[in-house]
Amino acid sequence: MTARITLDQFDQVVHRIYSAAIAPSQWEQVVGDIARLFDASRALIFTWAHTPAQGGFLFTHNISQASLEYWAAKSIHEDPFVRAGVAKGRNVDGMANLDSDLVAHELLLETPFYKELWAPMDIARLCNGVIFDGTDAHKLPTFISLFRPLRAPAFRHEHVELLSRLLAHLSRSMGVMFHLRDQQLQIASNLAALDRLTCGVVLIDATRDVRFANKAAESLLRQGETVQMGTRLLPDALRMHLNPRLAGVERRFQDALVRALLPLPLSLSLSLSQDATEHFSQAILLPGSDGRPACAVHVAPLPESHDFATAGSPARAIVFLYDLQAASSVDPQVLCRIFELTSAEALAALQIAAGGTVDDMAARLGVSVNTFKTQLQAAYMKTGTHRQADLLKLLLSLASA
Repeated sequence: MTARITLDQFDQVVHRIYSAAIAPSQWEQVVGDIARLFDASRALIFTWAHTPAQGGFLFTHNISQASLEYWAAKSIHEDPFVRAGVAKGRNVDGMANLDSDLVAHELLLETPFYKELWAPMDIARLCNGVIFDGTDAHKLPTFISLFRPLRAPAFRHEHVELLSRLLAHLSRSMGVMFHLRDQQLQIASNLAALDRLTCGVVLIDATRDVRFANKAAESLLRQGETVQMGTRLLPDALRMHLNPRLAGVERRFQDALVRALLPLPLSLSLSLSQDATEHFSQAILLPGSDGRPACAVHVAPLPESHDFATAGSPARAIVFLYDLQAASSVDPQVLCRIFELTSAEALAALQIAAGGTVDDMAARLGVSVNTFKTQLQAAYMKTGTHRQADLLKLLLSLASA
């Protein structure tokens, strides 16, 4: 299957994926393009835990509005594949699955979900992928599902491999879309709108020169605690770099900028099998001078056509900078109210923003290391996060809400 897909076909689909980042009306076309790439009769990109009324979305190919409304109203939380993915630990960022990895075909055909929703649409075969698993509060849990009829051949492992490669690009495009959403869930698609965002946003051109920084980014760059512009010798330099004390992370930071500026999706010398695009959720976390997590950095390409008109050469990539020190300002009662944490669990979660070793965090709370670990694990479970970076980003989103 993969051999029949040319680099040109793959390239065209990926270009459209990135164009949809700041033009969401194009997602329906993108879903159709991906469906044709997989010989799928129907396809869907959706936020399974959030309906459109809750800020989620459904982008479809060849699925009727009536079916969508029924799905959203009745069955979106009864999907056996979503439940199986959770139970089997397969609903994680960037993972692609065959239907047989999740639910046996014979069992699927007996479920009310299949009989009431899928059978009338002649859907019985699935290949799905996790664009975002929901551990980052800035991005809703988002899946892509590709469907085939009952009598069609099942999807194969080659389809899983191809979808895995597309998931990285989908995550980078949709990551930009989620991060550009303002409080009214509109897309910030011009420079004035970027200035209203609470996160730092920097636009860079093909040479990595900064062409725009919104007010939040200007403040972070001026402080220079983590990301800076210019040096003592070149005070007017336009390129970003890290504070000299972060020399060990500088190479990764610059590599992320360079990768975001590469032609989409690959240079012509690369084949499909060599696509190593990073998932958008792989943020670079930068510590402050006190060792506490200070800044989270996300980098992604911009589509060739966009409305971010900058002076000089055009912007080709977008950088998001999140001030993580703000995460420590979250009221612990907010965590208790939203996630039903106990007071002790909320305080343990907030220690992640304060930084340090487990021993340091336990000592600050006056509890044993084992007690602190138990409280922190409970906080992870109740907030749906799995690691410190995810919990930090959740705290940050609450601080800036």
